Amino acid sequence: MPVIQRHGGKVDKYLGDGILASFGAIGPGGSHAADLCRAVEELDRSARAWRAERCQRGLQAPPVGMAGAAGDVVFGTVGHETRLEYTVIGEVVNLAVKLEKHTKREGVAVLLTRQALDLATAQGYRPRVALRQMPGCRVEGIDDPVDLVALVAD
Repeated sequence: MPVIQRHGGKVDKYLGDGILASFGAIGPGGSHAADLCRAVEELDRSARAWRAERCQRGLQAPPVGMAGAAGDVVFGTVGHETRLEYTVIGEVVNLAVKLEKHTKREGVAVLLTRQALDLATAQGYRPRVALRQMPGCRVEGIDDPVDLVALVAD
């Protein structure tokens, strides 16, 4: 996916109608959270343009949800000698997957953890869209409330 690669990310998996990408897992950089945020902003713009074009043509335009979180992961090749696959695993990966599903419940296209946004800001990220603070959200499959931020396009 060119947008993800342009922002220093790597597509790890195709998951049915979704993808899992990581930023900063396999190489040093110090801007992984900022890169993630820039990528989701651009992906959201692309998804909105795609949906608008489909609507104009009278075609179905399903909603597109994205989520991001920052934290430690373990990465590497897993599997068997007949089928090896690069992947990232860890609590933050599970959180990101659950947050993507949570976008539907919140009726938003993009959710980030507050922690990921704070780290991205410290790394030089400046949002080009409005942000909606969502403190103390209950996310299915996560025990403790999570402080979230929705990126809100115009």
